[in-house]
Amino acid sequence: MPRREPPRGIPPYLATGGRTEPLHPLPDVLTRLVWLRVDSEDPLDPVQQELFDAVRGGSVTLAEAAVYLSQPLFAVRILASDLMERKLIQAAPPSAQSDISLLETVLRGLRKLKDTA
Repeated sequence: MPRREPPRGIPPYLATGGRTEPLHPLPDVLTRLVWLRVDSEDPLDPVQQELFDAVRGGSVTLAEAAVYLSQPLFAVRILASDLMERKLIQAAPPSAQSDISLLETVLRGLRKLKDTA
């Protein structure tokens, strides 16, 4: 079995300041983190700044943010909660309607592929 490369970046226990629970519950990995403000009065930690930059001008899901930051979900929940506390981002629950429309779009695309094959 080939050796795995060690993960790069900041370890989760440093990114979260050793905390294991967020201030605001964010249970669903499809919760959208939505950008609210341009900047913070106080400087952000490097990982908080990375998350804020990922959300800047739009939104990302918790799962997308975890991939972008190369951090586990528990750490991203804590970082997002910190930014929510500072009123820089907000959390929006996943929309069941948008998930259904996405699935229908994928299904139509798969049917077109089947018809052309």
